[in-house]
Amino acid sequence: MMTIHDRIEYIILREKLSVAAFERQIGVGRNSLSTSLRKQSAISHEVIIKIFEHFPRYSLDWILFGNKEPEDLEIEKLSAELVSIIKRWRDFRDKNI
Repeated sequence: MMTIHDRIEYIILREKLSVAAFERQIGVGRNSLSTSLRKQSAISHEVIIKIFEHFPRYSLDWILFGNKEPEDLEIEKLSAELVSIIKRWRDFRDKNI
């Protein structure tokens, strides 16, 4: 089972960033995250919130607890977007018939 540290490292790898670049991108101090990852120590809620704010495709639920994989969330978001597009198209079509 993945830990929160594993999930954050997964995000860093998936986004193709170094830990230092990831820290800069989310706006946290140098080594504030790398030390926590290396020592497997507590990660502050401020850091977790900043990760979610900068990478919203990874849900807080997944980052914190590992519920639902990021790919599942992406599929859900794309499906909802597709349904919305189809609905708008139907509404447009119905108005122009």
